[in-house]
Amino acid sequence: MKVSYNWLKEYISLDLTPFQLAERLTMAGLEVESVEEVGREWEDIKVGSVVSKRRHPQLDHLSVCQVEVAEERLSVVCGAPNVREGQKVAVAPAGTRLPDGTVIRKRKFRGVESQGMICSEAELGLGEDSAGIMVLPADSAVGRSLAEALGLVDYVLDLEVTPNRPDWMSVIGVAREVGAITGSSLKRLDYTLKEGSSRIEEFASVEIEDTQGCPRYSARVLTDVQIGVSPLWLRRRLENAGLRPINNVVDVTNYVLLELGQPLHAFDLDKIRGHRIVVRRARQSEEIVTLDSIPRQLGPEILVIADRERPIALAGIMGGSNTEVSEWTTTVLLESAYFDPKVIRKGAKNLGVSTEASQRFERGADYSATVRALDRAAALIAELGAGAIVPGVIDAYPKRLVPPTLRLRTERVTKVLGVEIPGQQVERILRSLECEVSRDDSALLVSPPSFRPDLTREIDLIEEVARIFGYDRIPAADRASGSLGVERLPQHLLLERLRGLLMASGLTEVVTSSLVSPEVLQTVEHDIKLVCLSNPASREMSALRSTLVPGLLEVVSRNLNREAQAVKIFEIGKIFLAAGNSTTEERLQVGGALTGRRREFHLGQKESQVDFFDIKGILETVVEEITSCRPAVRSYCSPCYQKGQAAQLLLGGDTLGIFGRVAPQVLSRFQIKRPVYIFTLEFDRLLRHWQRERKFRPLPLYPAAQRDIAVVVDEQVETGQIVQAIGAVNPSLIESVELFDVYKGDQIPKGKKSLAFALTFRSAQATLSEAKVEKLFQKIVEKLNREFDAQLRS
Repeated sequence: MKVSYNWLKEYISLDLTPFQLAERLTMAGLEVESVEEVGREWEDIKVGSVVSKRRHPQLDHLSVCQVEVAEERLSVVCGAPNVREGQKVAVAPAGTRLPDGTVIRKRKFRGVESQGMICSEAELGLGEDSAGIMVLPADSAVGRSLAEALGLVDYVLDLEVTPNRPDWMSVIGVAREVGAITGSSLKRLDYTLKEGSSRIEEFASVEIEDTQGCPRYSARVLTDVQIGVSPLWLRRRLENAGLRPINNVVDVTNYVLLELGQPLHAFDLDKIRGHRIVVRRARQSEEIVTLDSIPRQLGPEILVIADRERPIALAGIMGGSNTEVSEWTTTVLLESAYFDPKVIRKGAKNLGVSTEASQRFERGADYSATVRALDRAAALIAELGAGAIVPGVIDAYPKRLVPPTLRLRTERVTKVLGVEIPGQQVERILRSLECEVSRDDSALLVSPPSFRPDLTREIDLIEEVARIFGYDRIPAADRASGSLGVERLPQHLLLERLRGLLMASGLTEVVTSSLVSPEVLQTVEHDIKLVCLSNPASREMSALRSTLVPGLLEVVSRNLNREAQAVKIFEIGKIFLAAGNSTTEERLQVGGALTGRRREFHLGQKESQVDFFDIKGILETVVEEITSCRPAVRSYCSPCYQKGQAAQLLLGGDTLGIFGRVAPQVLSRFQIKRPVYIFTLEFDRLLRHWQRERKFRPLPLYPAAQRDIAVVVDEQVETGQIVQAIGAVNPSLIESVELFDVYKGDQIPKGKKSLAFALTFRSAQATLSEAKVEKLFQKIVEKLNREFDAQLRS
């Protein structure tokens, strides 16, 4: 967005230089990318007065003029037919360089010397008229530079407007911002509407079919329109803003667009069939040729302006060539509307079009400015003598839009910004932004102006207070004091703890897609009810994952294909489960996978591979660190896991998770040929058992007694069952039971296995005697024999 410094000064008093203003705006959040000075190329062109004119003695089509330039009088040979005595003209004395680079030199025309040139608009680069000289206003001061006389010297501020601030895409919007920053008041925009005697209802009517896409549509009519070239001041303002002048009517609509930020469109009313405007959705396969001469196929997603028979404009985007204003236009209908930003954004994207109008409507125009913009444009057209205003405005506004009322707590301002701003100053800042402010017992009640669609929450108001107060005046936060500390939620703290524990166990965090193939998901979970997308990008990404396992196995497969010797990964992510009434339940799950070498290979060490007990040990450590309790382990059966090598982690009646070796048929689906061990933990259940505060017990006063026991049991007997049975013999004296060996082989019967445990006995009251320990040991042997038919292995 390019804004003229001189134009800004028409709306607000400025004591700042353009460069100081740029710095102040940037500090307030409106970044000024550059400040460009324009108009200096006309400084050497002077205002001259034609004192006399006589015909060239030998060339009838030339005149010899005496031109006064300050204290100097020049003899200039001129071929323009419109030169007259007493005119004020633009003179380029000999030695002057024109804007196009041409250097004016003294020349003789059949014996008569010319000491300069009286210039046309085209020669000066100020227009296209080359048939005659440029005649200046009669009050132009002789000898003054043309740049000063016509106000051509200006500074253009190139602004980087953020997407949430449509009001900054106008001169008056930037002027408001300057006023809020500097404390200056906005000047009133004065114009006079000279209306005729007819009634607008005699010329046109408006109907809104899609009131959601177009909540408001306003229109004015002008008659006796004379299409022509815009005056220089208007053309220069458009050019400095980066717009190309077209004709006086269209230029006025673009001028008001830049000035007020409200897009307008001018229709040739005589080309509108039935003189009726209808705002509706395009019908399937309708077509329109837009002003850029491109035919465009339309559909119901496009909002159009139509007449009785056909579309005549793309609403909020671009007009149609079938109602374009041309040199033969005599009656104009001016459109000023408010269109829903989402509708315009979608339409512009589908059509691949972006215009000055669509950019403003997409961000959110000012719905209260439609009539004001119409009046301003109509007054300008009448002022230029380009048309007569028909009395009245058509303002179709079925459902009035009302800005929200927001509560702002001054103590909240202090807490967020870390600096105390008095309530009266907060109120003053908000009023300077044209917010309506009132008070109740505990807060300010703030209604943002209609041109600020970005102000929807309390925090938005706090940001505005900070901007205008000055970011540079807000002290840096003293983190050591904790004055701005925010209490962290338990789930966030547990997530951080989980990540730390898993990384300390040698696992690397990965992130995988939530979208998976239904076939892959059903390979892992056979009986799951899928949550599928209604409009997926592809079959491979058409279902939401119900477990992290598919993504983890894909990562394992990808790394093994790249010849990784070990893969140890984990992920924390959401899973999606089909619930009743066509709803979906989201849960947070922790998953991991291990395969390959147990540790890095070192010379002299025997290489070993990860197994079931590695993943079991990691999970027991993690759960015990989080819950301060050792989880129970129970066998688990699922098609996803290899039979006999899967287990559940249990704590307090909850199943915290599942782990085990992946079944071969599942691995083959992912083209994995080596053993892989996976786990999943339910985050919500871990959170339920999380012990944030550590409870410590005193160091034991009496020594422990150690015994080992090895028993032979059926292969189907679970290790966890035996551990629980041993511990239940006398919980107060049996301190720990640790499995240290599993054996299957020729030395024991087929279908049996040998489990060896290290037992630790300790009493809190006294040293255990050998006899007491032996008695406990025999009770354990008897219990295992009775419950599991376990035989003591010597």
